[in-house]
Amino acid sequence: MIQRVQTIYLGLAILCGILTFFLPFTHFYSGDVKLAEYVFTGVLNVQSETFESSGPFSFPAFVFCALIVLIPSISIAMYKKRPVQMRLVRLGFLVSLGFVVYLLFAADKINETLFEGSAEVLYHAGFYMPVASLVFYFLALRGIKKDEALVKSLDRIR
Repeated sequence: MIQRVQTIYLGLAILCGILTFFLPFTHFYSGDVKLAEYVFTGVLNVQSETFESSGPFSFPAFVFCALIVLIPSISIAMYKKRPVQMRLVRLGFLVSLGFVVYLLFAADKINETLFEGSAEVLYHAGFYMPVASLVFYFLALRGIKKDEALVKSLDRIR
């Protein structure tokens, strides 16, 4: 049934995915001066309002953001097929975890490439949205497992 608690958790995971499109992932500082920020479209130089690097860092971030929104959306629609829904939620969990790891490596690579490792990296709210979606995926998976156990116990009674 679509009005289960895991639908709320998956909806919150979708919301986290949507927010990653609008929030910057990291900020790069030199002392108190903000040099650049890494958003899903690339690395934005804050002083000149131009993109320093958009190619190698924007496409993977866009794909991860899109998958973080798409996978729970499909999973909500699969409410009648709980085993498939569990597999999709596990896949979403792995994609979110992969996105967090990618963001860590990308921020380090941007710092080395553009700032020769001299900038201080500060993770912003866009970095923590996939982490929050990990929690919501875990909670949704628990809810789906409870539903599956309930259906199996009712089948045993009959």
